Amino acid sequence: MPDLDEPVHVVAAAPEWADQGRDLARDVGRLVEQESAAAVVAHIGSTAVPGLDAKPIIDLQVGCRRSEVPAVVAALRRAGYDHLGTAGVPGREYLRTRGEPPVNVHVVERDGSLWRDNILFRDYLAAHPASANRYAAAKREAARRAPALLAYSDAKAAVVADLMAAAHTHEATRCPSCHGRQ
Repeated sequence: MPDLDEPVHVVAAAPEWADQGRDLARDVGRLVEQESAAAVVAHIGSTAVPGLDAKPIIDLQVGCRRSEVPAVVAALRRAGYDHLGTAGVPGREYLRTRGEPPVNVHVVERDGSLWRDNILFRDYLAAHPASANRYAAAKREAARRAPALLAYSDAKAAVVADLMAAAHTHEATRCPSCHGRQ
């Protein structure tokens, strides 16, 4: 099994990330459709937020029935994705490939809390530029201080938790610009 930890660098937002995310979500959807007719694939993470500096890695989230997760993971492994287990996040199966572009895939229960939180976080940042800028600054500082994935994640965890709390609080207002994306 490959090592979860890897070097991290944060780069300026690239306009091609949106197209890459859309195309990869379609491709991954095709890979898993025979294993889960109910699967939904979404582009998540910082590369899914227009203008947000990010690690140049496309993050996708596959939502399916809990009982379908093993078959979905197996389909992705057959397609060349490395499976790294939960990678410390209970309820998620984490896979990745480091082709061009590099891709992370998070397989979770569709409409479960991980699914909802990742979509909420993405949409909140897309609709709130000041929060996205705060997150970008935290990411750049974390990458400068801790240029390996696990330490980087720890270094920005407090800001992520604060922004997630703000997103949950804001969700209660049902802001039209924050809801409705997939």
